[in-house]
Amino acid sequence: MVAGSTSGRRLPLGRWVLANVLAFTAAGALGGASLRSLQQPYYTVVKSTGQAVLVEAWTVGLALTIFGVFVGAAQWWMIRRQNAATWWLPATVLGWVLFGVGIGVLSGVTGGGSVSTIGPASVPRAVFIVAIAAGVLVGLLPGTFQWLVLRRHVESAPWWPGLTLLGLATGFGAGFVVVRFGLVDVVPVFRDTDFPSGKVLALVGAVSGAVYAVVIGPALGRIFTRLQAEGRQRADIPMS
Repeated sequence: MVAGSTSGRRLPLGRWVLANVLAFTAAGALGGASLRSLQQPYYTVVKSTGQAVLVEAWTVGLALTIFGVFVGAAQWWMIRRQNAATWWLPATVLGWVLFGVGIGVLSGVTGGGSVSTIGPASVPRAVFIVAIAAGVLVGLLPGTFQWLVLRRHVESAPWWPGLTLLGLATGFGAGFVVVRFGLVDVVPVFRDTDFPSGKVLALVGAVSGAVYAVVIGPALGRIFTRLQAEGRQRADIPMS
């Protein structure tokens, strides 16, 4: 069941949630500010799909790389006494880098102009449907690279990429509902033209980080608790 010994302590859910909230908030502020400043020169200028893909890929890729660094570092700090922590940070960052580039490409292909005013305003419905399916696969990348780390210590956790995708989808979904609709349409704190920017994505990040951490935290905690229990059982077995 277990490859190698396990050390450390249980994952405290409250501090896990706080660490992810702080990481998502800081990443949202920095990533949102970077995204706005980098994309602004291309607003209403880029019209072709090819150019839109290039612009969206590197700008969104950079923004989500920032998320990967902050989130990976915060999570590593929380699990640093576990054996799985060794490669957790680089695996998390790599997953988010590819996630960001993939989301950027799909945004450019599906008509980023309708949202960010970069590229065509619309595309055929078939392209949009295919892009949604591709987006699901891209969304599995952060969890997949973390799973490659976890599987070195547990026999199998094939559900981890899917659980992480669920956490990201519900987290960012909740964040955008609260900020985009709640603080723009219901209580007009911001304007729709404030998207993307550091101030709005910091709030999106705060909500997203909390929801995401609550979704994946208990499962990760159970993995570490089980590994520690099995490690103690092996330690109690006398050497022959």
